[in-house]
Parts: sequence; structure tokens; C-alpha cells
Amino acid sequence: MKKFGLLISAAVVCAALTACNATKESLGLNKKAPNEFMVTTKAPLSLPPEYNLLPVAGDNYKVEQQEYREAETEDLTGAEKKLLAKMER
Repeated sequence: MKKFGLLISAAVVCAALTACNATKESLGLNKKAPNEFMVTTKAPLSLPPEYNLLPVAGDNYKVEQQEYREAETEDLTGAEKKLLAKMER
């Protein structure tokens, strides 16, 4: 009987807490609908004027690329180097 009374009192307390609007908000039980009058349109995205321009590579860049390729191909066999040369064309 004591357990039944405890169960009933717990149910009453839960019902009272869920009836409170502040408790529902703090527990996240209320859904907040967007206000249709506060909705605004955003400006469309735009690209900067220099978006399609690529940086100009200097001679230093070409030397670095060649050194990088040579370092990559140091451990390749002769047949693998020929195959790689054909793929780069």
C-alpha cells in the first residue's frame, strides 16, 4: 500500500510539473513555431570579381614541381618511370 501511495504521489507531481508552461519550456517539451512576420529574405550569394583568376606561377614554382616529381620517382623502376611518362603526356 505504501508503494501505491508513492506511485500516486509521483504521478501527481509529474502531472503538476508538466502543466506548468515554464517547466515545459525548460525541459524542451514545447515546440516553438517560427513567426511568419519575422521571416526576412536574405540577399543572394555573390562571388568576388577575381574568382576566376588563377595565380601566375613563376619559374621558381616550375623548379619546385620538377624536384617534387623527381623525389617521387626515385624509388620507381625503369618500366614504372616509362609508364608514368606516358601518363603525363
